[in-house]
Amino acid sequence: MSRRMLLKGGTVYTGRGDDVIYSGFVEIFDGVIGRVGAVRDLTSTFDGDVVDTTGKTVMPGIIDTHMHVFHEPQMLRLSEGAAALWGANYVQSALRAGVTTMRDLGAQSGAVFGLRKALSEGYVVGPRYLVAGKAICMTGGHGWANLSAEADGEDAIRLLARQQIKLGADVIKVMASGGAGTPGELPTQAQLSMNEIRAAVEVAHDAGKPVAAHALANEGIMRAVEAGVDTIEHGVFLDDRAIELMLKRDVALCPTISVYPRIINRGPAGGESAFVIEKSKPLVAPHIESLRAAVAAGVRIVFGTDATTLYNPVGDFSDEMDLMVKAGMSPVEVMRSATGTAAEICGVSHLVGVLETGKLADVLVVDGDATRNIAALSDTFLVLKDGRSVYGKGDGYRNAALTAEPVLKADLSR
Repeated sequence: MSRRMLLKGGTVYTGRGDDVIYSGFVEIFDGVIGRVGAVRDLTSTFDGDVVDTTGKTVMPGIIDTHMHVFHEPQMLRLSEGAAALWGANYVQSALRAGVTTMRDLGAQSGAVFGLRKALSEGYVVGPRYLVAGKAICMTGGHGWANLSAEADGEDAIRLLARQQIKLGADVIKVMASGGAGTPGELPTQAQLSMNEIRAAVEVAHDAGKPVAAHALANEGIMRAVEAGVDTIEHGVFLDDRAIELMLKRDVALCPTISVYPRIINRGPAGGESAFVIEKSKPLVAPHIESLRAAVAAGVRIVFGTDATTLYNPVGDFSDEMDLMVKAGMSPVEVMRSATGTAAEICGVSHLVGVLETGKLADVLVVDGDATRNIAALSDTFLVLKDGRSVYGKGDGYRNAALTAEPVLKADLSR
């Protein structure tokens, strides 16, 4: 396809509020969004490729704000170069599903920074990739065995946060409570003191970076919100006090509501440890109730899957969206959580997240009307990244547009 494209005739969700245009169009010029509007307002012949999107939904590319590419301890068996090469192939599967931006909230391997650099500089084609590096936990805290670095005390926390930023972190992740995935901890256990979390927040915010807090236990949630974090991840045991405080501080919730059902239902076949499966079972009911309460109260909800493993792969987001609807969100609200809201949370709203003039053309087209049936988002028709077609229905596993830029470019000045 040329660099001039018109997507015409479909239901257009812009990513901003509840803004849906039925029988709409989106113009794309050289990788950037041009006009967006109703087909009836088109007044001239378009000079470029015209894609008929009648019967389809056109929306910004999906932003998954919580996932992990380099999660498993087995990654340490690979060199960082080999791990990054594996990661590049892995994230392309998410791109083909329509995930054009991903935020990695904790990695076992330093390869996360190599992959970030390769993707951002075009040496590998894949989603826009934002990373935390290693998450920060207390000694023996959540994720110490597979995605976190341990530190105790405010100065040690500051040092770790600064080290991750030095390496290229886009966000700082703190572990404010226990979880299901680490030996010797309880999901109801608060971890890191408020002052320790605040130390990480001060370092991150001074550098213009957001802070995401893994927090299941209500006390951990309260400490994290009081300390100034930007998002609560999971929020399994939210109570009215925590919800009120989140509303007061405008702290968003990334529920990852599908993660524990997937651990229970898919984990045994995927090789998940028995203790993780057992610890996940009591979390399912309070987790969905917490999300229902947060949605009803008006807490900002942002989309994230906690994807990582074979049984919870990146780009497989249908369960998450279905459960968000069951918790009281409309399909359009779910779509907003994965587009405009997600872009704001990740600090990339100046680039992507909404379909409006001047934004980069990260676009997902699906068959059906996703504004009425969220399941339609799993029926991918076309994916554009920076205006380039990186997946089209019928393309199969690969697409020629996934070809990367050469690392060494010719010097044409000689």
